[in-house]
Amino acid sequence: MGEISGRGLVDSWLLYPLLKILITLMFIFSHVYDYLSYPIYYFVQKPWLVLKYRKGQHSQQGDMIDSEVTYHSTVQPTRVNMDFRRYNLNTVDKVFSHAIGKQNDRQALGTREIIEEVKVPQPDGKVHTKYNLGEYHFISFREWGDRAERFGRGLRELGVEPKERVVMFSETRADWMIAAYGCFQHSLTIVTLYTNLGDDGIIHGISETEVSSVICSFETYGKLVAVVSKYKDQIPHLKRIIVFKDQAGKTVSTRNCPPEFSTITFEDVMSLGENAKGTVTSISCPPGPDDIAIIMYTSGSTGKPKGVMLSHHNLVAAMGALCNVFDFKGESDRYIAYLPLAHVLELLAESCCLFYGIKIGYSSSLTLTSMSSKVSAGCDGDATALKATLMCAVPLVLERIFKTVNETIRKSGWFAAELFHYMVEYKTKWQDRGFDTPLLNKTIFRRIRYLLGGKVRVVLSGGAPLSGDTQSLCRTCLSMPVIQGYGLTETTSCTSTTSARDRTTGRAGAPLMNVDIKLVNWEDGNYRVTDKPCPRGEIHVGGDNVAVGYFKNPKETAECFYEKDGKRWFKTGDIGTFDADGVLRIIDRKKDLVKLQHGEYVSYGKVESILKTAPIVENICAYADPTKDFIIAIIIPDKKKLKDFNPILDVNELVRDPDVHTEIVDQLKAYGLRNGLKPFELPKRVLLVLDEWTPDNGLVTAAFKIRRNFIYNEYRSMIDKAYL
Repeated sequence: MGEISGRGLVDSWLLYPLLKILITLMFIFSHVYDYLSYPIYYFVQKPWLVLKYRKGQHSQQGDMIDSEVTYHSTVQPTRVNMDFRRYNLNTVDKVFSHAIGKQNDRQALGTREIIEEVKVPQPDGKVHTKYNLGEYHFISFREWGDRAERFGRGLRELGVEPKERVVMFSETRADWMIAAYGCFQHSLTIVTLYTNLGDDGIIHGISETEVSSVICSFETYGKLVAVVSKYKDQIPHLKRIIVFKDQAGKTVSTRNCPPEFSTITFEDVMSLGENAKGTVTSISCPPGPDDIAIIMYTSGSTGKPKGVMLSHHNLVAAMGALCNVFDFKGESDRYIAYLPLAHVLELLAESCCLFYGIKIGYSSSLTLTSMSSKVSAGCDGDATALKATLMCAVPLVLERIFKTVNETIRKSGWFAAELFHYMVEYKTKWQDRGFDTPLLNKTIFRRIRYLLGGKVRVVLSGGAPLSGDTQSLCRTCLSMPVIQGYGLTETTSCTSTTSARDRTTGRAGAPLMNVDIKLVNWEDGNYRVTDKPCPRGEIHVGGDNVAVGYFKNPKETAECFYEKDGKRWFKTGDIGTFDADGVLRIIDRKKDLVKLQHGEYVSYGKVESILKTAPIVENICAYADPTKDFIIAIIIPDKKKLKDFNPILDVNELVRDPDVHTEIVDQLKAYGLRNGLKPFELPKRVLLVLDEWTPDNGLVTAAFKIRRNFIYNEYRSMIDKAYL
């Protein structure tokens, strides 16, 4: 009969009623199936645990004092926390040593073999490089410890003394963790820099910390050499660059490196350490709990990156809290590591996995899935090859899955769309009651689940707020809990997480173990702890996870950190409220709030997080003139969706077409209202731009958070015209 499009089906007098009858029969079948299978699923899946969580109280509210109220964690120490105390594991060095002694010859760190690089011509004439990938090859816990010990000794042989600082400028990989452990053994402080920082950010970190050594990868070596060559007068302390080997076997070229800086390979440093037996540098100098383990530079959304000083005590306290988030299974779990280790969430997640004896397979966003840009046709992505069961994600990754699913369903025609949406609603209904749907997981949602390899059983999302629609669709279609985490670098990324049994969305979870969360009045924003039905205010986080302060920045440290009641506190700048069950919800941010002409408050972050998931939007930055009564939006549109407005016109013409602007405003209005935005929170005008916002041009941070003021300055003339 041939292929019939969705429109053809609607117009067909025969197929349309037949398919409608088929859908109706499926509705009837699903209800019969529910009645027959309910008793079995009730005893197997234990839905009462979800109901028990829903009725529970997940934090303890303290007394309301003056203009503040504190919520305390109700999480009790587990066996893992007892082990931390029993074995006096109060530094990261001790935690890693304990894991190695316990796990010994079990697999620890895995790297996937790159068999060959393949050049693939593209229709536009460009040539893309892709990888033919082999299997994962693991080193054991014992080998990890041996290599780290040799590397640490090698650094000492090079003249790096205890308490000095060493910059780490590399993507996530096994060598990163080996080098980190080697540094910790000798009380060296690691300075982390995002690999996609601009030149100013890189030089700022190297110069401010006065390091003599930078550790980088083969991939970042060229960029690093170009930067230090250009700004070498600003980094007089730098002496050497240590390079991890290329995973594809290429040899590093040092011809462009200035003679002031020596280049030495990671393997050569380990060889120095291996031959150091009997010398004074072979003796380790272990750190204390109060020594600085890491200076972690933030991505710098409002200016120059700030170096957050995290002590060993901070990191171990955060590890102890994160270890209780869900049920780790040391024997069977596999963690896929692809987020930057320059982000404290990834570092903590990997450290917790290693403590449990969970093997880690290293990846990147370019090879994570079979559809990733560097994976050759016919090759499995890293998540599939590893058979990963645990992973962390940022909202950007999950939003791409959300848009991919919606776009695929939209193109499949009305029958597939109606059937899919019914199945999503059906599964959501039963999940809300505490049940799972194994039959649907293995049929309708199987292909979507295999986007992440098919074996992942839980995802922890952090780094930025995750929209409710994205969280709901992803956990339904991926057939796994999507746990939302809340934390900042200044709180060692550890403040609160949602429970796998929490079926609501848009919440940040209950305080983690030994973490207190305080709400404090913010009068300028009209947020008070006396608000009804629930208290609202600025979030202050207190506990052993709160950082020492900002490196060489006493003014900002004094403004943001304080000591009270024997506890260190950090002022987050986020506005939150606690629901009646003691779970935190982020509702605003002080820096993102603007007051319109008639007194309405608009949260940029709220507007952007919702509208960013609209099909037409690739990226968005909201703006409001306080003297006006509406906001505007600067949007990078999805070019394919943009062409749908008028296939004849070029995209450069479409972004200037007033009719296109009007249509997009209408689309955003409908989408925003449907997803909970109020009329005054919707943009009345849009600016469409085709530029890329990258860390290199300074319009987004290394973590791809928008740099609002820089974007405003870039498009100031367009913004001014939009309000005329």
